[in-house]
Amino acid sequence: MASARAFRAAGVEELLAVSEVALFSGFTPNPRLGDVVAGCRLRDRWRPEVIVGVGGGSALDVAKLVRLLPADVEHARGSLHATRYEPPAQRRPLVLVPTTAGPGSEVTRFATVFDDDTKLSLDHPSVLADVAVIDPDLAASCPPSLVGSCGFDALCHAVESWWSKRSTPHSREFASEALTALVPLLRRPVSEPDAAQRSTLAAAALAAGRAIDITRTTAAHAFAYRLTTQYDVPHGVACLLNLRWLLRHHLAMAERPGVETRVIEQLAAIVEVLGLGDTEPADYFTDYLTGFGWSPRLRDYGISREALPSIVDAGLGSRARVENNPIELDRHEVLHELSAIF
Repeated sequence: MASARAFRAAGVEELLAVSEVALFSGFTPNPRLGDVVAGCRLRDRWRPEVIVGVGGGSALDVAKLVRLLPADVEHARGSLHATRYEPPAQRRPLVLVPTTAGPGSEVTRFATVFDDDTKLSLDHPSVLADVAVIDPDLAASCPPSLVGSCGFDALCHAVESWWSKRSTPHSREFASEALTALVPLLRRPVSEPDAAQRSTLAAAALAAGRAIDITRTTAAHAFAYRLTTQYDVPHGVACLLNLRWLLRHHLAMAERPGVETRVIEQLAAIVEVLGLGDTEPADYFTDYLTGFGWSPRLRDYGISREALPSIVDAGLGSRARVENNPIELDRHEVLHELSAIF
């Protein structure tokens, strides 16, 4: 499961030349359910001994889903909506090889697919890969904009996991490790990371992935999905655009009575690792975005002001993510925050 480019660039084509290989690359970034089912049908025809996913987060998620889902759209949709998912008794070994540093899909027990504009996730221990191969040099050809977008995704994973309602001492260790490594590389952008910097990015993405494997993500991801599916904003960029206002909002709300001490302490720890100081969060993350060539304004991605209410509603509709957020979100306040970064 890989794009043809990733299959060649990662050297997998050459390595597997001695084996019989079927390449499935019929999917897009943020894959659709129909794409995944097409891969499942190839799986049933080919009957492989092992499934290998090579590429960014989308390719890895496709591989995870193709291993488990039935080769029929309605049955696959039923599995994704099931209250209690029952994996197939016989599962082929799964090897995941990321070629970007950010998504962390190689170490998470969930995979995402879109059914029209609806995000669906398969969240089950059986989704975990049997083997993950991390080679930082596979990301050497990534352009600066992609390095930034993937790095932003890992950064958001770290922050969201840290403040998640489901956070644990173990997950916070992973989140702290990831964030501490990412900040110096993303705050002062390195357009072409050297070997040592690529290793740091890969290790940070891995740690952030292990953090969200424990906690899952929160509101920054909830409000990012519509930006990606409807306006083609790269996932990591969409997440960071929302983290900008969420951190500001959470810090303001933490000054009000009734906020848990745990939340206040976690926000303080995040601010310290970020090195925020007296800088306004929106300004702080603007430097991250513009440093890698991304705009901090929603309107620059083809989003109209009239679309903001539907974006808010779509985000609030992602109940699992929103309910995992440490601060309760009010529709009017969210709309105000998005208007401020329009």
